Formats: sequence, structure tokens, C-alpha cells
Amino acid sequence: MMRATLCALSLALSAGTLSAQTDIASLRSAAEAGDAEAAFDYGYELTFPETGTPDFDTGRYWLTRAADADLAHANYMLGQIYLDGIGTEADPDRARAFFELAWQAGDPAAGYALAELLLYDYDGERDAAFIILEALADDPGFGALARLAQADALFFGSEADADAVRAVELAETALALDTYLTDAHYLLGIAAMEGLGRETDPDAALDHWRLGSEAGDTLAMLALADALLDGIAGDADPVEARAWYSVAAAFGDAEAAGSLETL
Repeated sequence: MMRATLCALSLALSAGTLSAQTDIASLRSAAEAGDAEAAFDYGYELTFPETGTPDFDTGRYWLTRAADADLAHANYMLGQIYLDGIGTEADPDRARAFFELAWQAGDPAAGYALAELLLYDYDGERDAAFIILEALADDPGFGALARLAQADALFFGSEADADAVRAVELAETALALDTYLTDAHYLLGIAAMEGLGRETDPDAALDHWRLGSEAGDTLAMLALADALLDGIAGDADPVEARAWYSVAAAFGDAEAAGSLETL
């Protein structure tokens, strides 16, 4: 649920490391002279140019040169490239290796990306992911995200691993730390509706799902529309329910499109 958002955030964070020097020829000269930061900047510019066609192979070469010089953010960026298959075939194992190198060097963005990868792409790695997320819990940039990632894993994990009370605590803390983490509303709405880790409160559930829906979370839109259609917190409201199904369908949600057809 959060990976696409986090990928965009991660790329933005890495882009912030670019120096003021934007002349490609100068960057190349400095990179060829052995300047590791210039190698990173040059590789990044080739891979993600503001204009023109990317040169993925050459860009990846220079990012690798920067990573070989132990630049944590270069290892992190290579991890993102292999995770998402940017200009190359996606390779989660290589992505994991680069993220691990960057995390070992203290890069919090890499730590978060590695934890997400371990949670969702590898079986039996939840404990290792949680160790990383707990280490990030007080990080000013990734602490709230780390808490929400733990909450999702605890709340939506297998029955044996589920811990609704802890998940709700983490989600509420994450949302208090960063009100833009609107994905938390979907989880908290379910918890309020079903009385998981808190008292049953259908009105609070609707409030959470409405906030998530207004922020663009299609899962919250579906939950809100279903609740409105069933009238679980009062009179049924098929008109508003249809409106939220329509918005979610416009975002490409197949389940919402199917619900529209049955109305």
C-alpha cells in the first residue's frame, strides 16, 4: 500500500543530494577524475534527466562507481533501481544487497526500503524487518513511517502474528507524528468498526475512512462506500456510497468498478 508512495519519496530524498553543479560536462570530468560525489551526481543525472532521454546503462555504471567508493546514498539509489526495474530488469535480491550496504552505512531511507522489502518480498524475514523498523522509530524523517509499517504488518499479518492492540497503538502514534500518513486511517477504521484494540465505534470508523478517502486512499474509499451502502452507522446512503465507488474506480480500482456495476 505504501510502497509506491515511498518510492517517490525516496527518489525525492536522493535527488536532494545533488550538488549545485549541474553542468553535465563538468560533472563527467570530475567523476572521471575520481570524485565519488560527482560520479553519483553524474550517474543520477543520466538516469533521471530533467529533459531528454535517460542513459540507464551509463548512469548505472557511474552510480556503481560511486557505490564502490562507499557512498551510502549511491548504494541506496542502486537498490531503488533494481527494486523497481528502472532501466534494467527488476532484481529484488540485488536491491536487497544494495539496501543492506547503505543501511549498514547509516542511511535511514535505505533501512526503511530494506525493511519493506523484507516484509513483502521475502518469507520468514519479519523479525529482521522489525529490528530495522524499531531502530528507525525515533528517526526524524522515517520514524512515523517505520511505526506505520510495523502496524500494517501486525494488523494485516497472518492470524498467528496478528497483534491488533499493538498495531493500533503504532498507527495512532504514526498519525500523530505525521498527519500526512493518511494510510493509517484505513487500519484505524477497521479497528474501530470491529473493536480491535479499542472499543467498537462505527461513527469513528466512518470518520477515519472519510479522512483516508478525502486524502486519496482507495482502500478507505471502498471501506467507506461499503459502510454507507450497508448503513452500519445509521441510515444507508447509496448516493454517497456510489460517489466513493466512482472515485475509487476512477483511480483504477477494479473492485470499486465491480461494485458500481452491481448498484
